[in-house]
Parts: sequence; C-alpha cells; structure tokens
Amino acid sequence: MRDFSLDSVLRYLRLYSHFLRFAASRALQFRAELLFRVLMDVFFYTVFLGFYKILYQHTAHIGQWDEAQALIFVSGFLVVDGLQMTFFADMYHQFQVLYRQGGLDHYLTKPISAWFFVGFRNINFASLINVFIALGIFSYFLAKAPFTFSAIALFVYLALLCLSAFLYYLVMFAMLMSIFWTESAEGPLSIYFECVNFASRPHHIFKGALRTLLLTLVPFSVFASLPAQAFFEDVGWGLVAHVLLVVAGFFLLNLWLWNKGLKRYASAFG
Repeated sequence: MRDFSLDSVLRYLRLYSHFLRFAASRALQFRAELLFRVLMDVFFYTVFLGFYKILYQHTAHIGQWDEAQALIFVSGFLVVDGLQMTFFADMYHQFQVLYRQGGLDHYLTKPISAWFFVGFRNINFASLINVFIALGIFSYFLAKAPFTFSAIALFVYLALLCLSAFLYYLVMFAMLMSIFWTESAEGPLSIYFECVNFASRPHHIFKGALRTLLLTLVPFSVFASLPAQAFFEDVGWGLVAHVLLVVAGFFLLNLWLWNKGLKRYASAFG
C-alpha cells in the first residue's frame, strides 16, 4: 500500500464500497443476530452510563471534568466502541484463523495491499445500529451540556472520534501481528482487552509515567479522552495534532510489522 496516487486511492475506495454493500446484504439475512447485538449493546450502554451516574452522586469532579463533561466523554467512547465493532472487530477473530489454516495465502495473491484486504474486508453491519444509538446518547448529553461550543469544535471532535476508532484498530492489529513470531496472539489480546478499561476513564486521573504511556506508546487515553479534552477547550489544536501524530505513528508501525511478519510467514503450501 505504498502507491498514494489519486487513482490508487479511488481504487481502494471503490473496493471498500463493495465491502460495504456485501456486508449490508449479509446483515439483512441474519436479522435475529441484528436484534441480539442491539439488545446486548443497549444493556452495556445502560450499565456503563449508570456507573458514571453513581460516581457523580459522591463527587462533583473526576479528574478535571464535571458530570456533564464526563458523560459527553463517555458517550464519545461508546461511539468509538461502536465504530470499531462495526468496521474492525470481526477481523480480530478471523485473522488468527487465516494465519493458522493458511487462508492468508488467498489474500496475499490479490493485486492490492494484503494488509488492507485483511484489515478492512470484514464489516459487521449488525453493529451499525449501535453506532447510531451511541450517537443518540451523545447528542442527548450534548444538548443538556451547560456550556457553549462552536460548530467547528463539534465537527473536529466527531472527526477525532472516527480517527480514534481507526487507532483502536491499529493498536489491536499491531498486537495481533505478534502471531507471526509467537504462533498465538491470545496473550497480547487478553492484555489489550484489559487495558481498554483505561480508555473509558478520563486521562487526568492518571499521573506520571503511566499517563505519558497512555497518551503515546500505549495510547488508550487517546481513544476518547484526548478528543474530549480538545472539544472542551473549543478545539485544542495541540491536542488534535497529538492525536494525528499518534495515529500516523501506529499506521506506520502496522505497515512495518506486516512486512516483517510476512517474511516469517510459512504459507499452507510450504
């Protein structure tokens, strides 16, 4: 995926549109699964938001944020979670199967970036409804917010949430690619899912080296907390630049790990 010409970009966009259409038609064939996913995530959202409502019955601030700000942050995290569940999560489960059974060979023979094909092929449209539910929750808390904000601040915040979902994928895929060296990514994945809990907490509550790690090399606080702070500052451009740099860094790390990993990959044909 080194050709960044306009024709190449348009080619990948056309291919992705085919992925989307296929995923949509597949989701409509399994309506029971669609209903189950919606109910499951609504329950998760209720418990998650209820946890913060209980916390603010005992304190006025968590970190530097009051209840209104924290609920906007949390609903933003739910949007990020919904986006990654829709566009990336199915890949996490299938990549290990592809590697172990030699199915990765099929992707390597395509005349496009195998990294792109593996990472973006699997879309779960059943989770897209939950993105809209999360956006509805976000809109509700935003409408109740006792502070003003500009349209550009809101636009930048939503754009950063989309970037954060992509970063969620990049960090996950970087850990998944440990399978090229260890033959199993279960350990790194278990660590990852435990660390995701950091992403649902305001980054102000962490101090010292841990906070620095969560904003850079282990960027779970970049997923939702940093975009929220940039929004509350009516576009904190330094924070926006920080998010962009972290995303760019993990994108390059993904490509480097992929190319290194493929040199170690033994195909099904030996």
